[in-house]
Amino acid sequence: MAVVSAARQWKDLFEKNVHLPPAFDRVHTAHDISTPFCIGLKSIEGLSQRLDVGKQPENQIRVSLYDATYKNFLGRQWLGPLTTAQGGGENKPRLKYNQNVYFHTSINSIGVMAIVEVISITMDQNGNTKYHPCGWTIVRIFKTDEELPDSSRSSTVPVQKIQMYYGSPRALYFMEEPLEENNLLKQIPECFLHCTIATHKAMLYAMTVMPENVIVGNNDIIPGLQDGNTPGKDRLKKAKLHKQVLCTIEALNIHLPPSVEKFEDELCALLSEDRRHRENRQTGTNVSIVERRLLIGVHNGWCYLSKPELHHLDVWSEGNKVMKPQASPSMRRSQKYMSTSVRSLNGAVSQHGQGTMLVLKNRLEISELLEDPMLSLVFTLEYVIGEPISQEERKMYSSLSRGNSRIVALRWCAWNPFLHPNQENISISLMGGAVPNPNDDLTYKLPDTKMQDADAGKHAGGSINFYWKCSMDAQSLHVPMGAPHFLQGSMPSVRSDDGSEALPSPDSGKKPPSGRVKSFAGPHSLQVPQMQMPQMQMPQTFYPQGYPQQMPQMPPMYGMAPNTYMPMMQGPAYDISHRQPSIPPPHPEISEQVFRPTHTPIMMPLPQPDRAQGLSRAAYARLYSAGFHPILDRNKEPPEVIDPNVPVQIDLIKEEQDTLQCNEIIFQFLAFSKYGSDIQEKNKHAGTVFFTFQFYRCPQVTTERLLLAKPQNDLSSDPLSMPFILQRLEKDGALSNGPPGLEVKYYMDPMSMKIGEVSLLLSHLYRQRLHIDVWDGDSLMRIGSASVPLMYLCRSGHEAVQSTFELDVVMMEYDDPNLIAGTQSQGAQPLGIQSMMKGKLHFRMANVGHYSDPKANLMDGMLTKTQQVSTKSAKVISNTAGNIAYPGGSLNTNYTGITPKKKVARAHHITESNREVAALLHSHQDQVIPERDNNREGDSEKLRKLSRMEAVRQKEGIDNKFNTIMNYKTEKQERMRDFKTLEIYRNQSKKDGILNMLSQAITTDHVINPAFGSTEFFEFVLKNPYNVQQTFTVEFDDKYLHVITDAREWRYFKQLNGLQSPLEEGMFTKQSKSQFAEIFLRPKETVYIPFKYLSFKADHTVHPQGPVDPFKKSEKKIEKSEDTLKESLIRVHFNGEDSKSVSIMSLKVQPIPHVIDQTFRFHSPEQTFLKRSIRIPMDSLPGVPVGGRGLNQLFVRCSDPNIITECKATQPGEPLDVYLKVAMGASPQIKRFYIAIFTDAFMSKPIQVWQVYAHSLQRVDVSCVEGQTSRFSLLLRGTQSSRLVRCFSSNDQEMQLYPNEQFMLAAGAVHELSVAVRPLNEGIKIFHLNVVDIEYHQLIRNWLICVTCRSPMISRVFDLSLPVGGGKGSSKRITYTNPYPHKKTFILLTNEPELLQFKETRIEVEGGAEHTIGLRFAPVMKTGASEVMVFINDEDDKNEETFKINATYS
Repeated sequence: MAVVSAARQWKDLFEKNVHLPPAFDRVHTAHDISTPFCIGLKSIEGLSQRLDVGKQPENQIRVSLYDATYKNFLGRQWLGPLTTAQGGGENKPRLKYNQNVYFHTSINSIGVMAIVEVISITMDQNGNTKYHPCGWTIVRIFKTDEELPDSSRSSTVPVQKIQMYYGSPRALYFMEEPLEENNLLKQIPECFLHCTIATHKAMLYAMTVMPENVIVGNNDIIPGLQDGNTPGKDRLKKAKLHKQVLCTIEALNIHLPPSVEKFEDELCALLSEDRRHRENRQTGTNVSIVERRLLIGVHNGWCYLSKPELHHLDVWSEGNKVMKPQASPSMRRSQKYMSTSVRSLNGAVSQHGQGTMLVLKNRLEISELLEDPMLSLVFTLEYVIGEPISQEERKMYSSLSRGNSRIVALRWCAWNPFLHPNQENISISLMGGAVPNPNDDLTYKLPDTKMQDADAGKHAGGSINFYWKCSMDAQSLHVPMGAPHFLQGSMPSVRSDDGSEALPSPDSGKKPPSGRVKSFAGPHSLQVPQMQMPQMQMPQTFYPQGYPQQMPQMPPMYGMAPNTYMPMMQGPAYDISHRQPSIPPPHPEISEQVFRPTHTPIMMPLPQPDRAQGLSRAAYARLYSAGFHPILDRNKEPPEVIDPNVPVQIDLIKEEQDTLQCNEIIFQFLAFSKYGSDIQEKNKHAGTVFFTFQFYRCPQVTTERLLLAKPQNDLSSDPLSMPFILQRLEKDGALSNGPPGLEVKYYMDPMSMKIGEVSLLLSHLYRQRLHIDVWDGDSLMRIGSASVPLMYLCRSGHEAVQSTFELDVVMMEYDDPNLIAGTQSQGAQPLGIQSMMKGKLHFRMANVGHYSDPKANLMDGMLTKTQQVSTKSAKVISNTAGNIAYPGGSLNTNYTGITPKKKVARAHHITESNREVAALLHSHQDQVIPERDNNREGDSEKLRKLSRMEAVRQKEGIDNKFNTIMNYKTEKQERMRDFKTLEIYRNQSKKDGILNMLSQAITTDHVINPAFGSTEFFEFVLKNPYNVQQTFTVEFDDKYLHVITDAREWRYFKQLNGLQSPLEEGMFTKQSKSQFAEIFLRPKETVYIPFKYLSFKADHTVHPQGPVDPFKKSEKKIEKSEDTLKESLIRVHFNGEDSKSVSIMSLKVQPIPHVIDQTFRFHSPEQTFLKRSIRIPMDSLPGVPVGGRGLNQLFVRCSDPNIITECKATQPGEPLDVYLKVAMGASPQIKRFYIAIFTDAFMSKPIQVWQVYAHSLQRVDVSCVEGQTSRFSLLLRGTQSSRLVRCFSSNDQEMQLYPNEQFMLAAGAVHELSVAVRPLNEGIKIFHLNVVDIEYHQLIRNWLICVTCRSPMISRVFDLSLPVGGGKGSSKRITYTNPYPHKKTFILLTNEPELLQFKETRIEVEGGAEHTIGLRFAPVMKTGASEVMVFINDEDDKNEETFKINATYS
């Protein structure tokens, strides 16, 4: 009975491969990408084992995965082959194994390890097998101090020597980490395991056929995996999968006896009864069927090859031929489906009798199927059940939904499509009940079949019927054509209605759209849309081979034409393997691949090398003679000069112990030199510049405009640069009489810093660089950026230090092709990045040390009180006598959350402290002291006038209330009435006062200083004051404060902060539905509750683009930036079961500014999406993993939630890219936001904080010809007031503006700007155009000009050979003939003005005459070749002819 044995192969393999899942928390915190590993078991030395007389025992190695954090084993235990020990004597034999085991996991934790156990197997006298443990050991896979090699790349993997232990691994359940240091472990003397541990990237593409966390070996049967060509060779070392095939399923229907209606009625009745018993109520337990759906997946006996796909089913009735309850989206689609599938449905109905069935309207295409007979398709039928809830329950749970939904698994079956390749009509019996299934779900019971025969009992659970077709090429799966009864299927009920069997034919290339849904709906998904995807061509990467060992060798299939039928055993089996390979079938679906940017990402600017570091001796002398402001230390002496050319050694500990704790940081901008075309204009107008930068946590600085005056060639080490001394300007534009240059000072006093900020400042100076943006003061365009290392500000014990630099000013231009019209349809194109040298900045910085306390003496070894600043803040908070918030005094004292320094209570008149009570009193209304506001202007004058009026009244005798007896009685009555009023007020406010006092007595104060993206971690000590157990709730109202409930995160922060307090896993109650954390405490028990505060709130205000006016008074405005640094108070209540607080934590949040490591500026068209990919150099950032065993992963968060930022995981060795997507607004809007980059998933502290500016500009697209002027116009609308403006271009050589001088922009008027563009190189170029108010230096309007330049028609080509060397260059001549009959003027241009110069740039040629053009080539010192274009244009700058000169320098 070969049929029965073959049919049970998949089922036997599935029932055999049972593995344990990981812990729940492990699954939900694992990475998205799994990493493959290989453990090579080499040998075991010094193994001690029990020996029976005359018998040599056999040994077996067993390997399993163990999670020490949650104390459970993962996957299954791998059993190795049996072998005997050899050599080394009887007591210490050597066991040679040489076996490799493989597994893949997405859990990256040091708590997950491999357990290796050695078992000795012997036989007793009765023939019974005995197992004796010989030893075991722990193999740490994930280690924090080393990086694993890759076994597929490295030829030699280092062998590790691991100690073996006595006993059994079952002792792990009673041991805590670290396991190796446990006293219960007893080492086996001189017994070691020799093994290798490495990653195995060759198994990346074969991980789909192996379940996660399951150890496999070479001898394990893994369907879908190819065998190696060499018998006995490790096939997992270079794992390959079988070829993918396309399987099509049509007209799928499910029959549930006796009918679908009766089946569903019985199901709903049983579920309602179950709900009534479960919830113990009599009404409102009726349930309804919300969805009917079918899960289809490919299973190999180990796992699903991919996540099962979900499809919705409809109810089909024979009587009315309609679908219900879901209707087709269109009538045409419904009619088409009815016409194509009514034949199959009628056939199914006639087979099963009159009734209803579940049908699938769409055609299915399954592409995950591999050419392996051991693979099966698993069908799972499930219902979504709706359980309505009453109005009282909705009110109780504050829910708006009318019911709950849950999923019930009803039936399942498995079918092998390769074991019956010629059958067209397939019918499979459905299974149910308490039997194992691939989904590990409890399925609905099967009906009782005791009174039925065997054939009827097979279909008691129902059946699934469909038509199928499999598309294969000439080298498809080998199926035996000579055996008519070979392999009936995975389930014994697969049959065909007719005797003939159809052979699948090659695909015709046209695939109908599929109805697959790629997303898996959850339990509460009540509707999943069905989408149609277009076909895609996908090359096959897997090649077929016969399945190994247990499956017999199969001859190739017939090559059949489409829709051709052939009975079995009719004609010989022809072999067509000599033909050319057929084209692989197209992929039926769009499958998501690992995203990689198709454009070249932007490289994050690296620290620039200081090529011209420092100045020469003559340059220093010239620099000091210019009259810059001198820098002196506190003793009026010049600081110590540090040469940037000499490496410096910085000791942070020595810096922290310096007695001069106060640092005066001085930045001086001395001179600026221009490069390139800017040098040619030095005689006309040097212009002005201004600078923007941000130091440490201080606000961003925008300097005033500085004039480039007094060229000083001696200051630069580069002969091509022209240095200009920077000079300040007066209000009228004249030069200032003060010293040249600009000086910016920062006074960093520890007394004005937060606790522990001194060490942060010193660390910032040691590791970071200062980035300076240089701007043109006239056009308000950015010239470039420069950076200088701050490590030269570390004084290393000196009184003061200073350094002078000559910094390179570099401009990075990102030419985005998406800005050009018409390029979107051409696909993704490279993103051009151009780095241009724009000039040099002469910069000097210094650090002058001072005492923090001005009264400090200079005694050696003495530190003042202010210098002994603590570098750590308290991380463990307890309610002790030193930090309680109760200040003492009156019950009416209002607690503000700020503990006073001195607890002093003074008596006050009630009318002074409570104005409401004072208004109710009748006596001395005129003597009630009004509230005084000392900050209010004119208060003293008002009091003086009131005192004068009182004196006049007393002098005139107006105030004579007490002169008569009646007035005395009246005053007495008023006082008695006031006393009663005060008594009533005291009785009413006494309760609140006592509660307030008690609340202050249990309140603990704590202050934190968080920065953007930095996590503030602390623990609160909570004690149960009751003598009974209580469940306490931690309640607070703040979105940035969190209670840490994850034990891994808690352990991480404790190690990061060096806390030794106890840690408890599973401390918080997870079954609670409350939004707050709950914890159960025994009587008088004390626990540590971890908190973290993490905020990504930042200042997004954008300052106007332009320099500051030093003569304009600063206006006091309430800006948005004040809200981000505003202090706040959070009250955390620890409430018991009676909702009464047993302890209160008053958390005062004092935010501090954050450090900015890098600034990016991007320009994009308005109303578009700015998409950028910033590549991070992994070797330049601290804490970024490079290579190693795991995946490189960075975690990115943005301060603006409307901006999308992410960094996907990559394999070791691959670069890390930060993806950015910003929705741009209208021009000229500027968006400012911050990006924090973390190396840990818990986001403890960012390693980089980026500041990003996104400029929205109006886009203008221009198409032109190289060397020819193209003109267009722009409309400029005036503002509310008239302004004197001027237009500026980012490239004056290739873009001219008219008017090019300043003009008056009238208010509300429209002006036309004429723009002429003449690019000298083909390709895509981007220009910027700014309209600037030259009086107030404000930006009025800006445009983004996107130019697409194409090459002109070349009329003549010349080849020219030129010598290399010095001299005056070479002169050549070419002739040009005027093609016109009249005299004409021509203009000569070239695209290489540095190489070629004309004798005359404007020539006049008579009609038909010939003219000689004189060319002069500049000398070149290097060999090479260059293409020089000569443009001959007319007077309107239209191109007449173009000559091409191929110049070769040799």
